[in-house]
Amino acid sequence: MKKRKSLFPRGLLLAMAAALLASPALRADGFIVIPHPPRPGPATPFPLEVVRHDVRVEIDGQVATTFIDQEFYNPNPWRLEGEYLFPLPTGAVIKKFSMWIDGRETQAELLDAAKARGIYEDIVRRLRDPALLEYDGRGVFRMRVYPIEPRGRKRIKISYHEVLERSNGAVSYLYPLNTEKFSSRAIPEVSIVVNIHSPEVLASVHCPTHPVHIARPGRGRATVSYSARDSLPDSDFRLFFTPAGERLGISLLAFRPAGQDGTFLLSVSPGGSWSGSGKEAKDIVFAVDTSGSMSGRAMEQAREAMRHCLERLNRGDRFNVVRFATEGESLFRGLQPATQANVARAREFVSGWQAAGGTNCEEALKLALEASGDSGTSGRLRTVVLVTDGRPTIGETGEEALLRLVARGGARLRIFPVAIGSEINTHLLDKIAAATRTFRTYIAVNEDISGGIARFFDTISFPALSDLRLDMPAGIGAAQVHPRDLPDLYRGSTLTVAGRYRGSGPATITLSGSVNGRSESFPFRADFPAESLDHDFLPPIWGARRVGFLLDQIRLHGQERELVEEVTRLARQFGIVTPYTSYLIVEDEKGRLRRGELNESDMTVGGLPGAPARAGRHREEFSAMKDKSGASSVRASTELQKLHQAAAVNAARPESGATGELSGQVKSVQGVAFYLNNGTWIDGRIQEIRGRPLTRIAFASAEYFALLKKHPRLASALALGRSIRFVLAGRIFEVFDPGSLPE
Repeated sequence: MKKRKSLFPRGLLLAMAAALLASPALRADGFIVIPHPPRPGPATPFPLEVVRHDVRVEIDGQVATTFIDQEFYNPNPWRLEGEYLFPLPTGAVIKKFSMWIDGRETQAELLDAAKARGIYEDIVRRLRDPALLEYDGRGVFRMRVYPIEPRGRKRIKISYHEVLERSNGAVSYLYPLNTEKFSSRAIPEVSIVVNIHSPEVLASVHCPTHPVHIARPGRGRATVSYSARDSLPDSDFRLFFTPAGERLGISLLAFRPAGQDGTFLLSVSPGGSWSGSGKEAKDIVFAVDTSGSMSGRAMEQAREAMRHCLERLNRGDRFNVVRFATEGESLFRGLQPATQANVARAREFVSGWQAAGGTNCEEALKLALEASGDSGTSGRLRTVVLVTDGRPTIGETGEEALLRLVARGGARLRIFPVAIGSEINTHLLDKIAAATRTFRTYIAVNEDISGGIARFFDTISFPALSDLRLDMPAGIGAAQVHPRDLPDLYRGSTLTVAGRYRGSGPATITLSGSVNGRSESFPFRADFPAESLDHDFLPPIWGARRVGFLLDQIRLHGQERELVEEVTRLARQFGIVTPYTSYLIVEDEKGRLRRGELNESDMTVGGLPGAPARAGRHREEFSAMKDKSGASSVRASTELQKLHQAAAVNAARPESGATGELSGQVKSVQGVAFYLNNGTWIDGRIQEIRGRPLTRIAFASAEYFALLKKHPRLASALALGRSIRFVLAGRIFEVFDPGSLPE
């Protein structure tokens, strides 16, 4: 088998983001299969092209109606006969179906799960394609399609009703967009539009699988849009929305295979009482670098950004403005109310800024802390927005001394670093953000600086809840929860917390925090299942956060063997392939191959095509990750923060053009990564249980289908291909293709 050349992107990659396979119990994608190839020789059951795939969903409360409009094209010079198959979602009721052939509406047949299984297995045996296995155990809507003329098209429209599940606070919707296997080439146009109408206020709307645009035209309404061109979607579209209570909308998702620890994702959003405007007030100091390096366009954009921020101060806010270069200067002696007169004075102050001198970060921090020093009496947070484009060059420049200065600001100090360009000390700024429970923002010199600062400020404009603390019952056994220190919650935003758990059963989670200086608690009753495979996208999300946290520890505090080993294990298991994790995995596998501790056939990242050529470049990137300044340092900080904050499998997409190459080599099935090594899909967990006996089963044999019948959850893994090595109940199995063996 000829290996395809592959190039890993320079930027961060969660390879599993483009390859997430959902539970077979929830799929419903329609496709046309050609069970009788028209010509002798190698054949595929899917020679047609999907040229359009449009989906519209109307959700009213918990009832969803899905409208599908698909168009298929026959690119071949011969007429085809096929069958349109539509595996039904559990509990779905077909509303309408239409296909017209030769001027007549064609009737479809509804088959139960047993008859559907026979259809799928027959196609697998005759055409040697396992793609349909994941639909095992499902009913099917079937219709004969003939003729499909050469260069001709067939349009199919179908709609169905279903009642959506509401569990642990969240309502979930799934559309099976996994069309990769059923089209012979990329689809020119794919679109999904979901309109949500809720009788309750919507606290949050979250799509963990695809980059979407979310519009909120009303308190109980939302429109979620996704579109892609020239793509082969291979991950199902999942949407969750949380109706809000009086104060907070809280929901919990969980995933737990039998006999293993579980993974949870807790989402928190401000609810109905926080949806009005002008109710929250804040104390904020803007500290802006006006050193010589900010001259020209950077200074102009900084002034423009400050005008944006000043105009968006809320009634009741108090503020101050500090500029710093060789020395610092504070506009007011302390915090002042955001009156029209004070804001006008601030605009005049900002308009007179000229870029000159060095960067005195010490004086900037001192002035900012002094300017916000009386926040404690108001019970508000002390918020500082620190905008800079350079390393400290005047006054105290040492990281530890500056961090001690920040520590004197107390537990309610929040400093948000906003850095421009790459000539900054990312280690210092990132440690300041971590110490004050905020996040960092990096803006490239050639980017829209004013727009970047404005977007950041709009994010933090309306504080809702600060000093957050999450208390979970001891019996649940929650561990490795990320983020470790919860950030503040802002109106219009969603806080997501990912972690592992060992216990099970109903439990009361309590979220505590401060609202304008008053302590409040929000109990939430949730169920932690002993076994649930409904949300298999959760382990990679948790793994991404854990790996991001560990890599940041290595980057900022030094390399420890235990940290490296944990990063390597998690990245391999969940398919978190970045230049940094790729280097660690390849080095680990190379060393164990040399010592005879690993078989070459069980390699993961090290066995992917092009791995040796990438090794040197990734070694350089891993070393440069620990630089304190420069482009590589900014890139590492930005990419690792994306992992820290991952709430979706596509939180960090590869660079343009690389998705297709890598999605063909690394896939995630039920939360576990599989790697294509020399034509065989390798389970990322195999190396953790090496030494166990191997059970070999021929593809499409009686034993093969018997194993699937005994373990139906294997369907989505077996659907990867005809050659696969995987872990099941602590044992290693290998499916091999007898047709590929040499005679």
